[in-house]
Formats: sequence, structure tokens, C-alpha cells
Amino acid sequence: MPICKPHSTLGADNIGSCKNLTFYLDKENQDLDKIINKTSSVEEFAQLQSIKQQFFSNDKINISCIAVIDTIDHNIKKLGKSDAKYFAPTISFSKNELKHIAYKATGKNDIIDVWDMNLEELEKYNELIRHFIRLIMDNYALNFNRQEKGLCSGKDLVYFGKIEHFRKYKGTDKKVLNGEVRAGDFKPGLQSHSHLIVSRKDKTQRLKLSPMSNEKSTSRSIGNNKYHVGFDRVNWINMNEKTFDLFFNYARPELEKFKNQNILKNGSPKEKNQLSIILNVEQKITQSFNNEHINSNESLNSIFETFDILTENNSDSSDSPNEELSKLKKNKRRNYFK
Repeated sequence: MPICKPHSTLGADNIGSCKNLTFYLDKENQDLDKIINKTSSVEEFAQLQSIKQQFFSNDKINISCIAVIDTIDHNIKKLGKSDAKYFAPTISFSKNELKHIAYKATGKNDIIDVWDMNLEELEKYNELIRHFIRLIMDNYALNFNRQEKGLCSGKDLVYFGKIEHFRKYKGTDKKVLNGEVRAGDFKPGLQSHSHLIVSRKDKTQRLKLSPMSNEKSTSRSIGNNKYHVGFDRVNWINMNEKTFDLFFNYARPELEKFKNQNILKNGSPKEKNQLSIILNVEQKITQSFNNEHINSNESLNSIFETFDILTENNSDSSDSPNEELSKLKKNKRRNYFK
């Protein structure tokens, strides 16, 4: 699933200006500028310039660092000196998700990294990521449950996003510790992700918003004034996963689903066992569908016998995975006959 972390900061102090964070997020462009200054190829120059990404907002692109700082630092009405002035979420993707986005942008299955894209493909790739980030910022706004106060979508927020296409190894990474690479070396493959700077106040500067709230959804009142507080971070991740799958038409494997990753990490032994059944069935069905010799309904029926057996074995359990198995069976049949 897209990993969405609503950090308070990225190691910076978010009770003052966002200047340091903003210039820090321009680091990739600075690295690319060093390469650009050494190139003599017009084609390479154009590609490097296209890889460089400026900040974007809900409705604009190519926004300068100065404009970002000025906007965020002045959207602080009625915030105290010790109040957080902004937050810095990061949005990361799995290798499969990035490969899928690259395919949507290029129509190619063999994209290894951004260097494999031509200028038109890279522009489309960036455009798709920007659009998705804007969609999840709609989810961000909705997750505060303040629609009655006018907070209905990303256009009601003050935020800026920045796409980066590279990651570097850190000193604590296993490959660095094993001596395979050096700290500061670029990681291979598609590494695209996005950083965000989101103002604590909404666009009207009437609402104070924090994704770091310990409360998920609470109604309060002071006198006749009723208001809602809280932010459900788990719900935001689930919303973003569904948004990704819908927007990119992505058939997410069961193992990649956030709810199942959460079960593997925090679930009970019973939950993990039931999930193991579902994952094993999906693997068998996927392998069967990839077999070019399957060409008849008789063969298909034999494939799905696994579902029926597992359903019978779990029929006495009030919380058995029958429903999930049935959905998986239905989806696999539908995908096969497309």
C-alpha cells in the first residue's frame, strides 16, 4: 500500500519557519544541478532538467521555494509561539506500485528507473503522481471530519508537495554495514516518492488541524460552540490505498493490502492463520491462471475446488475467512474472462 506518514517534521523544528525544511527538500534538485553543470550533451541536459521537480500545490505546479516559505509562514493566524505551524507527511510507494505507475505512464513493462523514460513519458509519470497526491490530500481533509466547517477537500488546505525520484543509502542500511555500498550512494530502481509541507491552519485560517492528534474522532462543545477534533491515521492509510487502486486501476494482491500487513504484524494467531489460508489460495489461483494450458471451464472448476474445500473446513467459525475467499474467487474468475 502507499505508505503515508504524517510526520510532525523531518528532523526540523516545526514551531517556527518552514524555511529549513523547504530548502532541505530541494536537495535532489541541487544534486541534479551538479550533474547538469558537467554535461555537454543537449539530450542529457534536457532529461536532467525534466527529472528536476519543483513544488506543487492543489492547483499549481513549478512553485518556488520562496513562495512556499512565504505562504506557509504567513498562514499562522492565532497560533501561539509554541504551536506547530506545519506538518511534513511523506508518501512512499512499493516497488510493484511504482512499476504499475510507470506502466500507466509509458505502456512499457520493462522500465527499470526514471532514466528509461523519454521526456514525454517522464512528464506523464510525474503528472500521475501529482494527481494521486492531490487525491490523498482530499482524503486528508475529509479525515478531520470538519465538513460542516467548510473543510471538504484539498482545495481547503494550504499545502505544497515535492516529488523526488531518488533515494540514497544511509549509514544504518544493511548493505552499507555489510560493505556492499557506501553511505550516500544512490539506491537502484524506481525510488519515486513525495514530501509534503502542510500548514497547521486551513485556507481560511479559522481551523487548527493536526494529523498527529491522539484522538481519532471526537465531538466537543464550549458553550453553544460545537466542534470536532481528531485524525484517524489508520483510516487515512486505508482511504489512500483504495484511492490508489481506483485511480490507477490496480489489482492489489492480498499480501499488499494494509489490513493484511497489519494482521501479519499485530494480529492474533487465529487471524494470521486465516490470512495464511487466503494468501495460499491466491497464490495457487494466480499460478493456475498463468498456466497457458488452462483453456476450458472444466479446468477452471478444478482450480476453484480449493476454495470449496477451505470454505467447508472453516464453516464452523464465526469469523472464518469465507467472505474473503469468496471475494477472491469472484475476482479471479472475473479477471480471467476479461
